Amino acid sequence: MSNIAIDAGVAVRLEGITKTFGELKALDDVSLSLRFGEIHALVGENGAGKTTLMKVLFGVYQPTSGRIMLDGQDVAQHWSTRKAIAHHIGMVHQHFSLVMEHSVLDNIVMPNLGWMDFAPNWTKFRNKLHDLQESLGFSLLPDRLVGDLAVGERQQVEVLKMLYQGAKVLILDEPTAVLIPQQTERLLRTLVQLRDRGYAVILITHKLEHAAEFADMITVLRGGQHIATVPRGQAGTTEIASMMVKQDVAIVHQPRTVACDTPVLQLRNVSMESAGVPVLDQFDLKVCEGEIVGIAGVVGNGQSELVDVILGLLRPSSGAVLFQDNDIGLLETTERRARGIANIPEDRHTHAIVGEMDLASNLILGREGSSKFSSRGILNRKNIVEFAQHCMGEFDVRAPSAAIRIKFLSGGNQQKVVIGRELSTHPKLIIAHEPSRGLDFAATAYVRHRLVEAAEAGSGVLLISSDLDELMELSSRILVIYNGRVVGSLSPGQYNPEALGLLMAGVQSDADARDEEVAV
Repeated sequence: MSNIAIDAGVAVRLEGITKTFGELKALDDVSLSLRFGEIHALVGENGAGKTTLMKVLFGVYQPTSGRIMLDGQDVAQHWSTRKAIAHHIGMVHQHFSLVMEHSVLDNIVMPNLGWMDFAPNWTKFRNKLHDLQESLGFSLLPDRLVGDLAVGERQQVEVLKMLYQGAKVLILDEPTAVLIPQQTERLLRTLVQLRDRGYAVILITHKLEHAAEFADMITVLRGGQHIATVPRGQAGTTEIASMMVKQDVAIVHQPRTVACDTPVLQLRNVSMESAGVPVLDQFDLKVCEGEIVGIAGVVGNGQSELVDVILGLLRPSSGAVLFQDNDIGLLETTERRARGIANIPEDRHTHAIVGEMDLASNLILGREGSSKFSSRGILNRKNIVEFAQHCMGEFDVRAPSAAIRIKFLSGGNQQKVVIGRELSTHPKLIIAHEPSRGLDFAATAYVRHRLVEAAEAGSGVLLISSDLDELMELSSRILVIYNGRVVGSLSPGQYNPEALGLLMAGVQSDADARDEEVAV
């Protein structure tokens, strides 16, 4: 893949972009210029407008007002995703838009096929994909199912799909959120490689260190407004952070070991299979009162099945699940929850909130039958709203009112709703699965503070996260899971991102980690 035949100059200019959703103003007169041969980072708190601005550029949203300037022409009127792609703009969303049951080649080629392509030239497509991969140093097998790929490989498919469609302006929304350190480094180097070939790269990120090291320009948004655009080196991470928020954000705490006198949760030799393949293999786990146990692992190594087994959504083929010394293997999910198990799911949009429902209704999901919220099947709206207003204050949920549909809130405020619903019951066990994924550092610090606070109050916390900084900051112990097995167990004095990354990738064994005494 040779350098693209374009002059170094402005790729696209956004002028005075405003976007409202009902009573919520997500963008307020934002202007931004993107240049070819440049990595441009967008940073800001959740709700600052970063993703919304890029969805306007990619045609997902129509701007309420403002101009999208391409080649000196305003194209904002009737702008769409189809037109954006035709103008060589591509976007990798935070949640991948891939078909898991289809192959790598299918996912990359099919968006380019039209209604009249009855006999596609697959040989031609394969050759083009081969050349594209070779130019980037990728080595994905074209016939492999996307569902069988690791998350880092799926990220590569998304990048290839953009480039295959002819994109010259590349938008990536939180691309490193679920990658281990080695995968993150490789992806960022790929973006530098594309920048050097003349592409315009927009990187939406909460990782300020990534913006500071790899971006040529950094734009800060806050509250839907443009705060500043600075070149690399002109402002450090501390200065950028101060632009992003109006208040200082405190570091949560240093991890502490906990004497495990009273186990809240125990898994003993738990195994289960899916389609004949082991997804949990003789899995042992113990979480005690006041303890935060971290689970590290590349997505797809049994973390989701582990959560489902604890909640009773899946039944293991062997082994026992004990909660407060009682075998709960035959209990339904509702009974397990009633006994004091809280769950913060990894995907709040799919498993934790209903976007079209209001904030108050989302705060009582699963508890509608409580005598506090209903009587004889009729909801007590007054009590529900009062409870919602209390939670909004207690858990810092920032919204105009409890009546707003939750889909209009920022990701951070949506997550605070979930956390408020789960922690307001004062649970004995909290399952926190990717609790800060996609959140800015202020919202992340808040979420972590609430988990630490809950542990200090006596709850046991099972923290499953792709964010190694989060695991190392909070966990009393970190267990590394690979192919459904625990392959490493580290205490705070042994925490090290590189060693954890090797264990997560299956490169290093638990015995290797012990022999090397993985130390900071």
